[in-house]
Amino acid sequence: MVKIKYIKKLVFFLVIFIYGCSEQYKFTDKENLNKILNDLSNGDFYSCNFERVIEEKNFNFKPNRNINLIYTDKIIGLIYKNDKWNHGNSIFKKKINSEYEYILGSFYSGTDFNENEEQDMTILKFDGKTLQVNLFDENRYSSYNCKHLKELISEAMKKQILKNFLLQRNEDRY
Repeated sequence: MVKIKYIKKLVFFLVIFIYGCSEQYKFTDKENLNKILNDLSNGDFYSCNFERVIEEKNFNFKPNRNINLIYTDKIIGLIYKNDKWNHGNSIFKKKINSEYEYILGSFYSGTDFNENEEQDMTILKFDGKTLQVNLFDENRYSSYNCKHLKELISEAMKKQILKNFLLQRNEDRY
């Protein structure tokens, strides 16, 4: 009976030790951005193709044809060609009391990602199949059909994809 008690304690401490030793991948020295990228690495990866612009009247932008989307319950990462800030990627945070809506988070090209900052005029809607996002104009959403990549990409490929978030501004990529 005493041995079982000690074995249970030993197993408990081993589990805590192993959990505490689990390493996060180091993408960047920016602490918050690194945490978010590690969270995204456990998310679901999607490839989204342009369908149409909602409210197509008088729009003067060229929508992104393809967007890569990484989904978790709390955040969504988007990788694309361009937006109104000349960025190539963005991180969206779950909108409170909404099942499918996310708000653009802070910009992080010059500083670390600020978890408390929001660009509340830029909204993303994602239901697992359709993406709607207003990257160019707050009143016009581009709609995309998304395909879940599931087992099509390896862990190494996921890490390579996530490295796109290290340089947010397109001008920093050249």
